[in-house]
Amino acid sequence: MKKSRVWIVIALVLIFAAGIVGGIFAERWWIAKKPEFRRSAPTGHYPSMTRWAKDLGLTAEQQDKIKAIFQKNDERIKELRTDYYKHLGEIREQLKKEIDAVLTPEQKEKMEAMIQKQREEWRKANEQRDRRINPRQKPNMKKESNNEKESNLWTSDSGGNRRSHPGLHPS
Repeated sequence: MKKSRVWIVIALVLIFAAGIVGGIFAERWWIAKKPEFRRSAPTGHYPSMTRWAKDLGLTAEQQDKIKAIFQKNDERIKELRTDYYKHLGEIREQLKKEIDAVLTPEQKEKMEAMIQKQREEWRKANEQRDRRINPRQKPNMKKESNNEKESNLWTSDSGGNRRSHPGLHPS
């Protein structure tokens, strides 16, 4: 009776250890390789203001001046992005016109279908990403009319959405 208990305990310990080892391997070689499970790199190019204040020994006045500099430059960068995406939209509109001139009506129809499919895939991927980032946020249930979809597809997006013109980026 004692020998069987010892073997049962040893078997349970080995099973438990195998579970731990299996979990570690699964996390390292399977889960961690998927992009949605990777930890994102730190955002920004500079350390935080708290870190600057501590490491550089900044006074309160210096901190205020540096914050003002960042705020002023944030506005300049925002304006640059707006201008960039406006010009990008114009280039993409011209690109579409040039491509349309080459395609037959059937090909244009197929291209529009491809673009719509890609747009829907991007929308779903963005919703999934947003749910992972903020799981409590309700999904956007606003529906666009067909006219809105067509106008949004090829117009410039000054808000900085890089996916404002789907389908024109060969993968």
